[in-house]
Amino acid sequence: MVCRMYDVSGATLDQYDQVNQQLSSEKPDGVRVHIAGESDGGIRVIEVWDSTDDIDRYMQSGLAEAMQEAGIPEPTITDFEVHKLDWIG
Repeated sequence: MVCRMYDVSGATLDQYDQVNQQLSSEKPDGVRVHIAGESDGGIRVIEVWDSTDDIDRYMQSGLAEAMQEAGIPEPTITDFEVHKLDWIG
């Protein structure tokens, strides 16, 4: 499993919501958890996926285009291998 964090300086929750409205409400294949919120000067999104292939497939399915259309700045992306995932609903 891989955890991917997107730090998007200058982005707003309104832009985040705009992107979500353009995407399917169905859970993408391979995702375990998605968390989003305001951070200092922007937004942060944290996701846990089964693999980077799953992430890439989702990005190519329309997410990257929706982010561009919403005017979301280029994120700083950090990935790390998940050692343990626990306490999910």
